[in-house]
Formats: sequence, C-alpha cells, structure tokens
Amino acid sequence: MLRVLVIDDDESILILLRVLLGHEGYSVTTAGSSEAAAVILRSPDADFDIAMLDINMPGRSGLELLEDLHQAAPAMVKLVMTGDASTENAVTALRRGAYDFIAKPFGHEQLCHVVRRAADYALLLKENRRYRLFLEDMVKKKTEEAARSLEAARRAHEFTLEALAGMLDVREHGFGRHSTRVRRMALVLARHLNLAPAESEVLGQGALLHDIGKIGIPDAVLLKPGALTADEWVIMRRHSEIGYNIIRQAPWFEQVAELVYSHHERYDGSGYPRGLAGRAICTGARVFSIIDSYDAMRSARPYRAGLSSDHAVAEIRRGDGAQFDPDFVAAFLASHEQIEAEFSEG
Repeated sequence: MLRVLVIDDDESILILLRVLLGHEGYSVTTAGSSEAAAVILRSPDADFDIAMLDINMPGRSGLELLEDLHQAAPAMVKLVMTGDASTENAVTALRRGAYDFIAKPFGHEQLCHVVRRAADYALLLKENRRYRLFLEDMVKKKTEEAARSLEAARRAHEFTLEALAGMLDVREHGFGRHSTRVRRMALVLARHLNLAPAESEVLGQGALLHDIGKIGIPDAVLLKPGALTADEWVIMRRHSEIGYNIIRQAPWFEQVAELVYSHHERYDGSGYPRGLAGRAICTGARVFSIIDSYDAMRSARPYRAGLSSDHAVAEIRRGDGAQFDPDFVAAFLASHEQIEAEFSEG
C-alpha cells in the first residue's frame, strides 16, 4: 500500500482527500501546515511515497516546503494543489521538483487520474531502488547462482521498462505502437549502416525507451493540443534527463541510458539537454534522431496532418550537417524505401 502525505491548511480538503484516497487504497496521513508536515517528516516511520501539498498556505508556503522535500526526500513524488487561476505558481513548482499539479476545485475522476499517475511513477522509483540494492547484494555474493539471479533480474527489469513505454505510447498517442514502430525503423537503418550486433541492440532498446521520461511530464503539457509556451517547453525538455535517470539505475542499460539522454541533441550543437555536437553525441542517438524526426513528421497530430513521405525526406535533407550526422543521413536516404515500409505498417 502506497503512503500519501497530504498538506493543506483547509480542513475540509484534508477530510475529503483522506476519504477519497483511502477509498482508492492509499494510506493517508494529513497535516494542516508546513510546520506540522515538518514534524511528521522527522518521525522514524516517515517513509511516504507521495506528498500532496497546497501552494498557498499561511506561514511557510507550499513552494518553500517543496524545496525542502526535494532536498530531503528526492524519491518522494510531489504533487502540488493550487486554487490560483493562473498557472505561474504551478510552473514554478514543476521547476522546483513537483511531479504534477492539480487545480482546485477538482473532481473525483481528475484527482484519481493525477494520483494514479504519481503512484505509477512512485512504484517505478521503488523498483529502481530495489534493483540497485539487489545488484549491490549480487556484487557481494559473486556466485554462479547470483549470476543466474542477475540475468533474471535484468530480464524482469527490461520487461518492466518496456511495458511502461507501451503505456506511455497509449497515453500520448492513443495507441501503443509508436515505440515498437520506431524500433523497427531504426533497426532497418542499423542494418544498412552495418552496425555491430551490440550497437544494434542498444539502438533497438533505446528506440523502445526513448520517451520513457515523459512519465514525469504533466498531462497539461504533454497532451496540450496547441503550441507550448516557453515555460512549458522548459518542462517538456526535462523528459530526456528524467528518462536517463530512470534507466541508468541498471548497469546493463548504461549505453541505452546515454541514447535516451541524447536523442534530442543536434549535430551542430544546438540541441538539448547538454548541447553536445558531432561525435560527442553517441552513435545510437545520432542514428535514432533521424528516425524519430522522420516518424514525428509523418505522423498526424491533433493540430496538423502528417507530412507526406517526400516532404519529410526533404526536411531530413535540410537537416543534413545541422540537425543530423551527414553520414547517417546518406544511409537513411539509401534505405528510405524500407524505412517508409516499416512506418506504413504501423
């Protein structure tokens, strides 16, 4: 049972959330102020998975408390509540480590949706911590049995992450085939480039998991039908680093994590999050960025139709040497017919 700490100066909100979340199967503790929450968090059994806190409280504000929580309990998933009609405070909270926000007044269905997403993320963080402790134990044992257990753990971890990636596809695209499609497309390009089997495996896994960090992006930003604001782009661009931090917990995913971290870098150094250029960007990310861009251009969005194949290819050519590695663009153009066939298959 996941444990939730609710912090709000409105007693009616505390009662409501205690009842609603308790009915959903969560263990709920409440605090009427930031100061009361601080006392609870200092107790020996203060092992909470999720914190829900109001931004505007008398005394120490929710934003100040959020910073303390981010430092003291980085693994705790933080949700902020706000009755402010503007989203300025909510965006500030997201920048300071909040996972998502919910506007007051909220309905039962909306509340449950946001908390369930936070719970999924909390369980993923727990899973990563469990694997890290497991690996440390395996290092100490160094036995054949430990090696077999490690392989089983590796397979289970891969399955967990891939299943989560499929769920994210459904959340963002309305169906679950985007990640498997770009994986097939990327492997066509890998074969044309004669990549080593190990590099192809990294590319395939990275393609499946490239957007796993979007689990940390609020629906209001990720699913927004129109153009994002500058502040919203700051939040959206966090997904590469979030994904990297999720995947790098497992040593066998070190290169995959680097691909996930770097798949929005540009060959000329103008990409994000680190502004890498040229061969400082890992091979897998340089290959995959072409496939990801092509798939994005060909795919329809709520606010636009997908580009034609010829138009998308022209855009890839336009990015030759700027957004994309020239050698890999040449390989893409040579294998485009097969890549387009994989896209058309869905």
